[in-house]
Amino acid sequence: MNPAIEKHPGCIENTLTILGDKWTALIVRDLSASKARFGDLEASLAGISPRTLSQRLDKLEKEHIVVKRLYCERPPRYTYELTSKGLELQEILVKMSEWGDRHNCQKGIA
Repeated sequence: MNPAIEKHPGCIENTLTILGDKWTALIVRDLSASKARFGDLEASLAGISPRTLSQRLDKLEKEHIVVKRLYCERPPRYTYELTSKGLELQEILVKMSEWGDRHNCQKGIA
């Protein structure tokens, strides 16, 4: 373990447990701009299945990264937005984006 990177063992692993898949990071990215409805997220995340999106949103809600708010009772409709804990993840996403930009990581090119 490098203490300059990880102050306590397991911190990176715990973060990856939450953000460690493609869709979850992209959901956080999209919610960084503003709150969104399920359909908005589904449209912006080309290729995600509704089931996967629902699972990822549930996981983020359980981790207190996202809050789900009812905006229509019949039929029930919700918006999703980042909590203050979720907003802190923006720093990680910015660093990932900067690294990708520096290394010419265009879609399909590495």
